[in-house]
Amino acid sequence: MSNHTVSATFEFKDASSKDRFIEFCNSDNGLKVTRAWPGCESIECYEAQDTPLKVTIWQKWSNPQSHESYVKHRHDDGSFDFLGELIASPPDISPLRPVVFETDQQQIESVIRDMCHKDHTVGLKHMHKDCVFIRPTGNPLNNEGWQRMMNDEAVTVAASELMTINKLRISDNMAYVCYTSQAMFTYKGTVNDDVAVFTSVLEKVDGRWQVVFGQRSTGRSPAAAPPIFC
Repeated sequence: MSNHTVSATFEFKDASSKDRFIEFCNSDNGLKVTRAWPGCESIECYEAQDTPLKVTIWQKWSNPQSHESYVKHRHDDGSFDFLGELIASPPDISPLRPVVFETDQQQIESVIRDMCHKDHTVGLKHMHKDCVFIRPTGNPLNNEGWQRMMNDEAVTVAASELMTINKLRISDNMAYVCYTSQAMFTYKGTVNDDVAVFTSVLEKVDGRWQVVFGQRSTGRSPAAAPPIFC
C-alpha cells in the first residue's frame, strides 16, 4: 500500500492564538506525540508568506488507518477542542495523492506494456489483489495463482512484447483493452513461440489504473495470419 499524505491548514484568529498553538506544538503533548505515533513518517509546518496567521501542516503516514487513529486520539484528548478556540474558521484537512501527468489513455497503454514485459513482476504491480485471469482452457487464476504459475521452475520466459493495442475504451473509472502480444517461453521442456490476443478490464482505484480481469486466447504461430480488428 502506498503512503498517505495529508495537508491540514489552520487560520488563527490573531497572533496570540497562533503563539498558543506554537507553544502546544512544542510541548510534550504536541508534535512529539505526532512524530512518535505508529505510522507517522514525517510532519512539516509552513506558514503563508502573505498571511502569517495561516499555517499548513504537511504530514506523511504509512497508511490511512494510522492517520485515522491519530486523529481519533486528538479528538479524545481534547486537542481539537483547544484548537477550535484558536482558529477563525474550521480547519481544512485534505488527504492528497500523487498526480500522474499523463492522460488515462497514456497510463493504460503503459500498464499494458508492463503486462507484456518479459519479467512478470513488472506487470504484477498493476494487478488488483482481487484480479481474475482466465486461461485459454477457461480455468481461472487469481492473483496468487498467477504468481505461483509464473514462479514455477517449469516456466521460463525468453522474450515477451506488446505487438498492437487493438481496442481501448474508457468510461469514467472503468476501461477495457484488447491487445496482441508475442511471447517465447518454455513450459516443461516444450518451447513455445506464441502470438496471443488478450482482453483486460481495468479499474481506476485511488487514482491508479489496475487490472481487475484478464483473458488470453489460444496462442498461434507467428507465421500464421494475424488477427484482424476493424
